Amino acid sequence: MEKAVCPESTVRAAAKHLEPAFAVYYTVAGRFICVEADDEHSSDIFRRYFEGWHVAALPRDRRSRADATIRVRVNEKSPGVPRGLESFDVAAGGVCHTDGQTYYFVSRDSAIRVLGDQPARVEVWIGESRASRERAALARLVFNASMTAMRRCGLFELHASGLVEPDAGGGLLFVGPSGSGKSTFATQLAGAGWQYLSDDALLVSRGEEGVEARALRRVFAVSAPTVAAGVLAGYEDLLTEPVSFDPLKRRFEPQAIFPGSFSDVCVPHTIFFPFITGERASESRRLTRAEAMARLIRICPWACYDKPAARAHLDVLTRLTQQTRAFELLAGTDLLGDPNEVARFISRRAASQ
Repeated sequence: MEKAVCPESTVRAAAKHLEPAFAVYYTVAGRFICVEADDEHSSDIFRRYFEGWHVAALPRDRRSRADATIRVRVNEKSPGVPRGLESFDVAAGGVCHTDGQTYYFVSRDSAIRVLGDQPARVEVWIGESRASRERAALARLVFNASMTAMRRCGLFELHASGLVEPDAGGGLLFVGPSGSGKSTFATQLAGAGWQYLSDDALLVSRGEEGVEARALRRVFAVSAPTVAAGVLAGYEDLLTEPVSFDPLKRRFEPQAIFPGSFSDVCVPHTIFFPFITGERASESRRLTRAEAMARLIRICPWACYDKPAARAHLDVLTRLTQQTRAFELLAGTDLLGDPNEVARFISRRAASQ
Protein backbone atom coordinates (compact mmCIF):
# COMPACT_ATOMS: atom_id res chain seq x y z
CA MET A 1 0.00 0.00 0.00
CA GLU A 2 1.46 3.35 -1.01
CA LYS A 3 2.04 5.98 1.65
CA ALA A 4 -0.11 9.06 1.22
CA VAL A 5 1.82 12.19 0.30
CA CYS A 6 0.56 15.59 1.42
CA PRO A 7 0.52 18.17 -1.36
CA GLU A 8 3.05 21.00 -0.90
CA SER A 9 0.19 23.50 -0.64
CA THR A 10 -1.24 21.53 2.31
CA VAL A 11 2.14 21.59 4.07
CA ARG A 12 2.45 25.34 3.52
CA ALA A 13 -1.08 25.88 4.81
CA ALA A 14 -0.35 23.85 7.94
CA ALA A 15 2.87 25.75 8.56
CA LYS A 16 1.04 29.05 8.10
CA HIS A 17 -1.57 27.94 10.60
CA LEU A 18 1.19 27.38 13.18
CA GLU A 19 2.65 30.85 12.65
CA PRO A 20 1.58 33.59 15.05
CA ALA A 21 -0.90 36.11 13.75
CA PHE A 22 1.22 39.02 15.00
CA ALA A 23 5.00 39.33 14.81
CA VAL A 24 6.42 42.75 15.69
CA TYR A 25 10.14 43.50 15.59
CA TYR A 26 11.84 45.92 17.98
CA THR A 27 15.38 47.23 18.22
CA VAL A 28 17.33 48.21 21.33
CA ALA A 29 21.08 48.91 21.57
CA GLY A 30 21.65 47.41 18.13
CA ARG A 31 19.84 44.15 18.97
CA PHE A 32 16.60 42.92 17.41
CA ILE A 33 13.80 41.33 19.43
CA CYS A 34 10.66 39.85 17.88
CA VAL A 35 7.42 39.61 19.87
CA GLU A 36 5.06 36.94 18.54
CA ALA A 37 1.43 36.68 19.61
CA ASP A 38 -1.78 35.08 18.38
CA ASP A 39 -3.97 38.13 18.98
CA GLU A 40 -3.58 41.89 18.81
CA HIS A 41 -4.38 42.44 22.49
CA SER A 42 -1.47 40.26 23.63
CA SER A 43 0.87 41.94 21.17
CA ASP A 44 -0.27 45.37 22.38
CA ILE A 45 0.64 44.54 25.99
CA PHE A 46 4.29 44.53 24.97
CA ARG A 47 3.92 47.41 22.49
CA ARG A 48 2.45 49.73 25.13
CA TYR A 49 5.15 48.80 27.61
CA PHE A 50 7.95 49.31 25.08
CA GLU A 51 6.61 52.77 24.26
CA GLY A 52 7.79 53.80 27.73
CA TRP A 53 11.31 52.52 27.01
CA HIS A 54 14.01 53.43 24.52
CA VAL A 55 12.93 50.43 22.45
CA ALA A 56 11.84 51.21 18.87
CA ALA A 57 9.39 49.24 16.73
CA LEU A 58 10.69 48.46 13.26
CA PRO A 59 8.62 48.92 10.10
CA ARG A 60 8.02 45.77 8.10
CA ASP A 61 10.52 46.71 5.38
CA ARG A 62 13.35 47.11 7.93
CA ARG A 63 12.96 43.83 9.77
CA SER A 64 16.12 41.88 10.46
CA ARG A 65 16.89 38.49 11.89
CA ALA A 66 15.86 38.46 15.56
CA ASP A 67 18.54 38.07 18.21
CA ALA A 68 15.79 36.89 20.58
CA THR A 69 12.11 36.03 20.18
CA ILE A 70 9.39 36.45 22.80
CA ARG A 71 6.42 34.14 22.16
CA VAL A 72 3.29 35.25 24.05
CA ARG A 73 0.57 32.71 24.87
CA VAL A 74 -2.83 33.41 26.42
CA ASN A 75 -5.69 31.13 27.40
CA GLU A 76 -3.22 28.28 27.66
CA LYS A 77 -2.20 26.56 30.85
CA SER A 78 1.45 27.23 31.62
CA PRO A 79 3.76 24.19 31.51
CA GLY A 80 4.73 22.38 34.65
CA VAL A 81 8.25 22.83 35.98
CA PRO A 82 10.40 19.71 35.54
CA ARG A 83 11.78 18.01 38.61
CA GLY A 84 15.36 18.40 39.67
CA LEU A 85 15.75 22.12 38.99
CA GLU A 86 17.26 24.49 41.54
CA SER A 87 14.71 27.03 42.81
CA PHE A 88 15.09 30.63 44.01
CA ASP A 89 12.48 32.91 45.51
CA VAL A 90 12.66 36.25 43.73
CA ALA A 91 12.51 39.33 45.95
CA ALA A 92 9.89 41.11 43.82
CA GLY A 93 7.71 37.99 43.78
CA GLY A 94 7.74 34.70 41.93
CA VAL A 95 10.07 31.71 41.80
CA CYS A 96 12.93 31.02 39.41
CA HIS A 97 13.79 27.41 38.49
CA THR A 98 16.96 26.55 36.59
CA ASP A 99 19.63 23.89 36.07
CA GLY A 100 22.07 26.03 34.14
CA GLN A 101 20.52 25.07 30.79
CA THR A 102 16.77 25.52 31.07
CA TYR A 103 15.10 28.45 32.82
CA TYR A 104 11.60 28.86 34.25
CA PHE A 105 10.13 31.83 36.07
CA VAL A 106 6.71 31.32 37.67
CA SER A 107 4.51 34.03 39.19
CA ARG A 108 0.98 33.02 40.19
CA ASP A 109 -0.34 31.18 37.12
CA SER A 110 1.88 33.09 34.67
CA ALA A 111 5.18 31.66 33.51
CA ILE A 112 8.30 32.37 31.46
CA ARG A 113 10.37 29.57 29.94
CA VAL A 114 13.60 29.31 28.00
CA LEU A 115 14.65 25.83 26.96
CA GLY A 116 18.31 24.89 26.84
CA ASP A 117 18.21 24.07 23.13
CA GLN A 118 16.45 27.35 22.29
CA PRO A 119 18.44 30.01 24.20
CA ALA A 120 17.10 32.91 22.15
CA ARG A 121 13.40 31.96 22.36
CA VAL A 122 11.52 33.18 25.43
CA GLU A 123 8.05 31.70 25.89
CA VAL A 124 5.51 33.61 28.01
CA TRP A 125 2.23 32.32 29.38
CA ILE A 126 -0.14 35.00 30.70
CA GLY A 127 -2.18 33.51 33.52
CA GLU A 128 -5.96 33.47 33.41
CA SER A 129 -6.56 34.54 37.02
CA ARG A 130 -7.70 38.05 37.82
CA ALA A 131 -4.56 38.64 39.88
CA SER A 132 -2.36 37.77 36.89
CA ARG A 133 -4.29 40.13 34.61
CA GLU A 134 -3.99 43.16 36.91
CA ARG A 135 -1.99 46.06 35.52
CA ALA A 136 0.92 45.76 37.95
CA ALA A 137 1.17 41.98 37.49
CA LEU A 138 1.18 42.32 33.68
CA ALA A 139 3.79 45.06 33.89
CA ARG A 140 6.07 42.84 35.97
CA LEU A 141 5.54 39.87 33.65
CA VAL A 142 6.36 41.95 30.56
CA PHE A 143 9.41 43.41 32.30
CA ASN A 144 10.70 40.00 33.38
CA ALA A 145 10.09 38.46 29.95
CA SER A 146 11.76 41.38 28.17
CA MET A 147 14.77 41.36 30.47
CA THR A 148 15.08 37.59 30.04
CA ALA A 149 15.24 38.12 26.27
CA MET A 150 17.67 41.04 26.55
CA ARG A 151 20.03 39.09 28.80
CA ARG A 152 20.30 36.57 25.98
CA CYS A 153 21.32 39.42 23.70
CA GLY A 154 24.13 40.56 26.00
CA LEU A 155 22.10 43.41 27.53
CA PHE A 156 21.79 43.38 31.32
CA GLU A 157 19.45 45.52 33.39
CA LEU A 158 20.85 47.69 36.15
CA HIS A 159 18.73 49.48 38.78
CA ALA A 160 20.59 52.77 38.41
CA SER A 161 20.41 56.34 37.23
CA GLY A 162 22.94 57.54 34.68
CA LEU A 163 24.41 61.02 34.15
CA VAL A 164 27.13 62.59 32.00
CA GLU A 165 29.36 65.40 33.27
CA PRO A 166 29.03 68.57 31.17
CA ASP A 167 32.78 69.33 31.11
CA ALA A 168 34.75 66.07 31.21
CA GLY A 169 32.00 64.07 29.53
CA GLY A 170 32.45 61.11 31.83
CA GLY A 171 29.58 58.85 32.79
CA LEU A 172 28.41 58.44 36.38
CA LEU A 173 26.00 55.87 37.77
CA PHE A 174 23.97 55.98 40.97
CA VAL A 175 23.15 52.37 41.83
CA GLY A 176 20.74 51.24 44.50
CA PRO A 177 17.26 50.06 45.43
CA SER A 178 14.13 52.17 45.40
CA GLY A 179 14.35 55.06 47.86
CA SER A 180 18.16 55.25 47.86
CA GLY A 181 18.26 58.61 46.05
CA LYS A 182 18.81 57.67 42.38
CA SER A 183 15.99 59.85 41.04
CA THR A 184 16.85 62.68 43.42
CA PHE A 185 20.44 62.87 42.19
CA ALA A 186 19.48 62.42 38.54
CA THR A 187 16.98 65.27 38.81
CA GLN A 188 19.36 67.54 40.74
CA LEU A 189 22.28 67.00 38.35
CA ALA A 190 20.09 67.39 35.26
CA GLY A 191 18.96 70.68 36.80
CA ALA A 192 22.63 71.67 37.09
CA GLY A 193 23.20 71.13 33.37
CA TRP A 194 24.35 67.51 33.27
CA GLN A 195 23.09 65.16 30.57
CA TYR A 196 20.85 62.35 31.77
CA LEU A 197 20.23 58.80 30.59
CA SER A 198 17.63 57.54 33.03
CA ASP A 199 16.71 58.05 36.65
CA ASP A 200 16.20 54.37 37.45
CA ALA A 201 16.63 51.79 34.66
CA LEU A 202 19.71 51.20 32.52
CA LEU A 203 21.11 48.45 30.34
CA VAL A 204 24.81 47.62 30.60
CA SER A 205 26.74 45.72 27.95
CA ARG A 206 30.22 45.28 26.51
CA GLY A 207 31.23 47.93 23.98
CA GLU A 208 34.30 48.95 22.02
CA GLU A 209 35.44 51.39 24.72
CA GLY A 210 34.50 49.22 27.68
CA VAL A 211 31.21 48.55 29.42
CA GLU A 212 28.51 50.91 28.20
CA ALA A 213 25.39 52.05 30.03
CA ARG A 214 22.29 52.77 27.95
CA ALA A 215 19.04 54.50 28.78
CA LEU A 216 16.05 52.20 29.10
CA ARG A 217 13.05 53.94 30.71
CA ARG A 218 11.95 57.19 29.05
CA VAL A 219 10.19 58.86 31.98
CA PHE A 220 11.40 59.80 35.43
CA ALA A 221 9.50 58.53 38.47
CA VAL A 222 9.91 60.68 41.55
CA SER A 223 8.75 60.59 45.15
CA ALA A 224 7.62 63.50 47.31
CA PRO A 225 11.13 64.09 48.78
CA THR A 226 12.57 64.46 45.27
CA VAL A 227 9.91 67.01 44.36
CA ALA A 228 10.56 68.82 47.63
CA ALA A 229 14.29 69.02 46.83
CA GLY A 230 13.48 72.05 44.69
CA VAL A 231 14.43 71.34 41.06
CA LEU A 232 10.84 70.44 40.15
CA ALA A 233 9.31 73.46 41.88
CA GLY A 234 6.87 75.06 39.46
CA TYR A 235 6.58 71.92 37.35
CA GLU A 236 4.14 70.02 39.57
CA ASP A 237 1.50 70.18 36.84
CA LEU A 238 3.76 68.02 34.63
CA LEU A 239 3.69 65.13 37.08
CA THR A 240 1.36 62.43 35.79
CA GLU A 241 -0.11 59.16 37.06
CA PRO A 242 1.58 56.96 39.70
CA VAL A 243 3.98 54.22 38.65
CA SER A 244 2.57 50.68 38.41
CA PHE A 245 5.39 49.20 40.49
CA ASP A 246 5.43 52.01 43.08
CA PRO A 247 2.22 54.06 43.59
CA LEU A 248 4.12 56.50 45.86
CA LYS A 249 6.04 57.82 42.83
CA ARG A 250 4.78 60.11 40.06
CA ARG A 251 5.97 60.19 36.47
CA PHE A 252 7.20 63.13 34.41
CA GLU A 253 8.78 63.57 31.00
CA PRO A 254 12.35 64.80 31.65
CA GLN A 255 12.72 66.45 28.22
CA ALA A 256 9.89 68.82 29.16
CA ILE A 257 11.98 70.16 32.06
CA PHE A 258 15.53 69.52 30.82
CA PRO A 259 15.25 70.02 27.02
CA GLY A 260 18.22 68.91 24.97
CA SER A 261 19.89 67.17 27.91
CA PHE A 262 19.21 63.53 27.01
CA SER A 263 22.08 61.15 26.27
CA ASP A 264 21.29 57.60 25.19
CA VAL A 265 24.65 56.04 26.14
CA CYS A 266 27.75 56.65 28.24
CA VAL A 267 30.90 54.83 29.33
CA PRO A 268 30.82 55.02 33.16
CA HIS A 269 33.95 55.98 35.05
CA THR A 270 32.39 56.41 38.52
CA ILE A 271 29.72 54.54 40.48
CA PHE A 272 28.00 55.88 43.58
CA PHE A 273 25.99 53.65 45.87
CA PRO A 274 23.83 56.29 47.63
CA PHE A 275 21.84 56.14 50.81
CA ILE A 276 19.70 59.01 52.17
CA THR A 277 20.68 59.44 55.82
CA GLY A 278 18.66 62.46 56.94
CA GLU A 279 21.82 63.83 58.58
CA ARG A 280 22.95 67.38 57.91
CA ALA A 281 26.32 66.62 56.29
CA SER A 282 27.06 64.14 53.53
CA GLU A 283 29.93 61.69 53.59
CA SER A 284 31.49 59.34 51.07
CA ARG A 285 33.86 56.38 51.22
CA ARG A 286 35.89 54.80 48.45
CA LEU A 287 35.01 51.15 47.88
CA THR A 288 37.32 48.37 46.80
CA ARG A 289 36.51 46.46 43.62
CA ALA A 290 35.43 43.49 45.72
CA GLU A 291 33.04 45.68 47.72
CA ALA A 292 31.66 47.27 44.57
CA MET A 293 31.16 43.86 42.93
CA ALA A 294 29.34 42.53 45.99
CA ARG A 295 26.96 45.49 45.90
CA LEU A 296 26.35 45.13 42.18
CA ILE A 297 25.47 41.47 42.59
CA ARG A 298 23.01 42.33 45.36
CA ILE A 299 21.28 44.84 43.10
CA CYS A 300 21.47 42.44 40.11
CA PRO A 301 20.09 39.16 41.51
CA TRP A 302 19.39 37.82 38.01
CA ALA A 303 23.14 37.40 37.61
CA CYS A 304 22.62 34.45 39.98
CA TYR A 305 18.98 33.47 39.32
CA ASP A 306 19.23 33.21 35.51
CA LYS A 307 22.08 30.73 35.31
CA PRO A 308 22.12 30.24 31.52
CA ALA A 309 22.99 33.95 31.17
CA ALA A 310 24.96 34.27 34.42
CA ARG A 311 28.48 33.93 33.04
CA ALA A 312 28.07 36.78 30.54
CA HIS A 313 26.17 38.85 33.12
CA LEU A 314 28.88 38.48 35.77
CA ASP A 315 31.57 39.22 33.18
CA VAL A 316 29.97 42.59 32.36
CA LEU A 317 29.63 43.47 36.05
CA THR A 318 33.26 42.52 36.66
CA ARG A 319 34.44 44.68 33.77
CA LEU A 320 32.29 47.53 35.07
CA THR A 321 34.07 47.45 38.45
CA GLN A 322 37.45 47.37 36.70
CA GLN A 323 36.83 50.52 34.66
CA THR A 324 35.19 52.60 37.41
CA ARG A 325 35.87 54.09 40.81
CA ALA A 326 33.16 53.22 43.31
CA PHE A 327 31.96 55.14 46.34
CA GLU A 328 29.50 54.66 49.12
CA LEU A 329 27.57 57.93 49.40
CA LEU A 330 25.83 58.76 52.68
CA ALA A 331 23.73 61.66 51.45
CA GLY A 332 22.65 64.30 53.94
CA THR A 333 20.33 67.27 53.69
CA ASP A 334 23.18 69.42 52.33
CA LEU A 335 22.67 67.64 49.00
CA LEU A 336 18.99 68.50 48.78
CA GLY A 337 17.79 71.75 47.29
CA ASP A 338 20.87 73.18 45.52
CA PRO A 339 21.65 71.44 42.20
CA ASN A 340 24.94 73.33 41.75
CA GLU A 341 26.18 72.25 45.18
CA VAL A 342 25.25 68.67 44.37
CA ALA A 343 27.19 68.93 41.09
CA ARG A 344 30.27 70.33 42.88
CA PHE A 345 30.16 67.63 45.56
CA ILE A 346 29.76 64.77 43.08
CA SER A 347 32.41 66.15 40.71
CA ARG A 348 34.95 66.47 43.53
CA ARG A 349 34.33 62.92 44.70
CA ALA A 350 34.47 61.54 41.15
CA ALA A 351 37.80 63.27 40.57
CA SER A 352 39.35 62.09 43.84
CA GLN A 353 41.86 59.23 43.85
